[in-house]
Amino acid sequence: MTTTYAVPPSAIKELEGLVTRIQANPGRMVDTASFPERVNTRAILNDLPEGMSEEDFVGVIELAMFTECATDIYASAITARARDAGAGWLATFNEDVWKPDEYMHAEPFKLILLGMGFNESDLDRRISEVQQGTFVHNGGDTPVNVTTFGMVQEYLTDHFHGLIADTLKPMLPEAAHMTYEVKRRETLHMVWYRNMTAIQVAAQPELVENVAFEIARFQLPGNSLVPELQSQAERWLQMMGADIGRITRELGRLMYQVTESPRLFGQLIMETIDKKDLVTGRIKPHHVKWVMERPGGWGYALLGEAILERTGMAFMFKKDEKPRGVPTCTRRFATACARG
Repeated sequence: MTTTYAVPPSAIKELEGLVTRIQANPGRMVDTASFPERVNTRAILNDLPEGMSEEDFVGVIELAMFTECATDIYASAITARARDAGAGWLATFNEDVWKPDEYMHAEPFKLILLGMGFNESDLDRRISEVQQGTFVHNGGDTPVNVTTFGMVQEYLTDHFHGLIADTLKPMLPEAAHMTYEVKRRETLHMVWYRNMTAIQVAAQPELVENVAFEIARFQLPGNSLVPELQSQAERWLQMMGADIGRITRELGRLMYQVTESPRLFGQLIMETIDKKDLVTGRIKPHHVKWVMERPGGWGYALLGEAILERTGMAFMFKKDEKPRGVPTCTRRFATACARG
């Protein structure tokens, strides 16, 4: 990744304005005071998804709890990078909104484990051990790298929590409600990070390289904090009915919303493939990139449009060609008259 990070003052002002609006209206945060003191969750063990053992279910809940309990570790890493880059808007968002919001997100999963008979002192000890751990960020350090990481991380966490809540809901609606409360906040965080990333890319399109680098190098925090659990996540996702096609499409939609351009979207896809070294053989992505960049990058636009068409998202770049301001019934009448 060679792109130098720089955004114009107008973009910084826009980012600061976005953070100010979020501060003024962050929405309803997770209220743990509304949660029951105890939830008897052992009933779920009689209705687990096919192939999922009690040990698997416990692992799923532990993974959610341990990755959510490490707020201070993540916040420290984000704020340090924001301050090093002089991105006061990102440091403010992280310290004043994101961090206090995240503090309560581990509580529902702890309550679920307590309801299964786990000892609270043992859980607190293990939580403390995770909180003393080291979070390894494999991506870049610029603000756009951080917001891209946040966007992808929050989306995947949102999806994981949603699957947990769907699993709990038939037998344990109270536990499902608590999990949905966390999921709801993760969705909002993802939107905020997406908007921050989009503002930076719009101001400096070359930053699409940073976005691609971050996606190519992305690893969930659990890989460094609880690797023994994170290594099982793909298998657990399948058990809970994760739709990989849907995840791919939704991530693709996020990427397009960040670029708002078939050309930049196509470039983002190609840069990500190149940086992840996904292609083997004599023709490498950087060879294809050389062709697509001549002239004016029109090849990227064709690639971006083709991917959007193939994934059913062509509506995101195709313009509505219907006459504006004309009621549908009037257009139909005019067409009928023209046909005689």
